[in-house]
Amino acid sequence: LRLWRSLGSEEYGVVLPDGTLFIPAGNSKGRSLGQNVQEKVTDTRKLMCADLLADREEKKITRLHVEAEVCGDFSLGNMIPYIFSFNLAAHLADVPFTFSCVDSYPGIMATMQKKEVAPFLPSDFDKEAYNLEKFCEDHAGSGRFHDVAYGQYLVADAIQNQIAPSQNVVTEGDDAVIHVRLNDAFQKIIFKSQRGLFPHVAYTTLLKRAEEEKGEIRSISIVTDSFDTSKVRTIDREFTDLSRIVADDLRRQLKVDFPNAEVSIDNDNNETTVTSYTRLAKAKKIAVCGASTFCPFPVMSVEDDVLGFMYDSKYLNRFYPQYLAEHKDNMHLWDAPLLGSNEISESTIDQVLEFLRDKSAAGISMM
Repeated sequence: LRLWRSLGSEEYGVVLPDGTLFIPAGNSKGRSLGQNVQEKVTDTRKLMCADLLADREEKKITRLHVEAEVCGDFSLGNMIPYIFSFNLAAHLADVPFTFSCVDSYPGIMATMQKKEVAPFLPSDFDKEAYNLEKFCEDHAGSGRFHDVAYGQYLVADAIQNQIAPSQNVVTEGDDAVIHVRLNDAFQKIIFKSQRGLFPHVAYTTLLKRAEEEKGEIRSISIVTDSFDTSKVRTIDREFTDLSRIVADDLRRQLKVDFPNAEVSIDNDNNETTVTSYTRLAKAKKIAVCGASTFCPFPVMSVEDDVLGFMYDSKYLNRFYPQYLAEHKDNMHLWDAPLLGSNEISESTIDQVLEFLRDKSAAGISMM
């Protein structure tokens, strides 16, 4: 086993004297300012795979450790799969996984630092469906999305046992929790709209489905970003007024449709990415994720007796929502008419509200 492999002059990683395969991560270039766990060296996954596969006979690698330069919650939904890809690779290679941050900002990524004593593939994990060889195949550049699907148990363990206990704001879950992507979801993009708004009736339809299976819903939490311009990113500030109008109108409609439920918008100064993930993962009857990369992970981490609904997007969250809907009884896909960000940018507030208040259930589906 080579102590490192490299492309150009950079090493992708090194095997330390104690047998740890140490991989530094985090690309300092780009708008994230280093808040990521992306590869430092091109083809790190491929190079790591070659070492892990070669070591199955020699057993010189004793654990896999990934160290990020800066842990922060920038583009969180796109960064989380990288960590769980490494974690799953370690388990498939039968070695424990550890993750650390040289520097960090408060949030989800910082709480995901871990030190496993031993790997733990679930007893029902299908090694025929996904093993180290399959992990190391090139999934058209989307391997980490397959990893999230097969490594769902890792996601749930991290969120339920690391992230949720790290906060003390959310002490008890609500019956229903809905993540609504606002603010930058209204930003016009050069491509076809990927995010936007759904009519209120879509959420009502999903929650009524939950009531049929789980009983009356008595509390509903709407999880979304802050409306305070001093608390949001610069690119979000122009949208906070519209976001407040949309969220307030959704709360109003849910109060009409669920008169015995307490409906709250949870985005005040006590709320963080950690509390948002906790609220979604601790839902008692149903958790709903819309057109966003932020919310699938806590929704796929709900308890097995709670319904999880993930939007069936053509653009976001490739593969794993469909896989989980097919393989976990409590996971489902949903679809509904979308007023996309490009359309919102050309609409008046009255036109947006007219779309939101449309009571037609046409185009709403659950799978």
